[in-house]
Amino acid sequence: MFDLQSNLKKHTGKTSQPLLISLVIAATVILSILLILMDKNKSKASAGHAEAESAEQQDHGETDAHVESISLTSKQLVQQGIQLLAVEQGAVIQLNSYPAKLSLNTDQQAHVSPSFSGHVENVYVELGQKVQKGQPLAALLVPDLVDQQANLKIEQSNLELAKQDFNREQQLWSQGISAKQDYQRAYHSYKRAQIQVQAAQSRLSAFGAMNASNGRYILKAPISGVISKKDLVIGENVQSASQLFTIDQLDQLWLEFIVPNAEIVGLSPNQKIEFKSLQTDKIYKAVIQTLNIEADAQTGRLQVRAKVQSSTAELRPNLMVNVLLQQPSDSTALRILQSAVQNVDGKNVVFVATEQEQQVEFSPTPIKLGQSSKDSQYIEVLSGLNQGQKYAAQGSFLLKSELEKGEASHEH
Repeated sequence: MFDLQSNLKKHTGKTSQPLLISLVIAATVILSILLILMDKNKSKASAGHAEAESAEQQDHGETDAHVESISLTSKQLVQQGIQLLAVEQGAVIQLNSYPAKLSLNTDQQAHVSPSFSGHVENVYVELGQKVQKGQPLAALLVPDLVDQQANLKIEQSNLELAKQDFNREQQLWSQGISAKQDYQRAYHSYKRAQIQVQAAQSRLSAFGAMNASNGRYILKAPISGVISKKDLVIGENVQSASQLFTIDQLDQLWLEFIVPNAEIVGLSPNQKIEFKSLQTDKIYKAVIQTLNIEADAQTGRLQVRAKVQSSTAELRPNLMVNVLLQQPSDSTALRILQSAVQNVDGKNVVFVATEQEQQVEFSPTPIKLGQSSKDSQYIEVLSGLNQGQKYAAQGSFLLKSELEKGEASHEH
């Protein structure tokens, strides 16, 4: 019995050990197969996801490519106010700015003074009032004028008597009743009376008092303009040649400024220039009148005077402005209008136009910009465009808006 059990244990131990090894090997193989299958499925899934992403990116690319250009008909161009120009070679004008001052044009100014000393009886205008040529300004009571007018009346009466005497003597002499010497005496008396009247009238006319009456002298405006100075009041006595009024024509102003000696080379009389208001930034025009021959000994600068061509209430005497002078240059560059440049995705672009059969296609083209003119009109193009290419010079902002609308609709 003891031997049988021992044999069984020995037999059982010998049989189970190879079995266990076989089971372990089989399990390892199965596990390896499972892992290989899982890797293949994962690779297929990754590949499928990658293909989906690639297809999605391709779809995005096609949509992006679609919104990269905008097509408009000729009618739409007119409706949107989009104007085309060609890239050109030209000067990118630089402007130098210098402080300037508006002043009165003294060539168009009048000082009003009386020809007599007198008493101010009435004043008809106020300071700052606009007046017309010949308009009464003030009335003076002039004692000397009373004597002058009385003398004229006496001379006119003497003339009338001398005329009557001459006519009578002429008739008598023609009838042979009066002597010739009586006729000649009457004739010379008549001529002398005429001269006396003319002399009295000339004296009054020289003083501008021909229309005066009862010793009243009327001061009248010699030109049309604005009363900029009034130096009299009712009741005071004024002296002859006293400056009582100043009349200025504010629609004719001077522009005065000082420039460096080097800048004067590009300036000449009758040259048109521009200046800018510091209050509104509006641009006005002027024409150079005079240039100082010699520069200032201390500053080395030259004074220039120009005549303002614009007439507006904004421009007043003593107003400070900036004069804009073109910097002389012979060089040219590839240029476009500055209004055509837009910023898209942080880049400066111009919408280049390609004309097709019935439409114009606009493509945002990145460009590299150079120097711009200080008048903000032109800007230099360093790269991205060629001479002769057509672009949207006006209305490019609308094209940018349409481009952004297309991108936004795609995102949704």
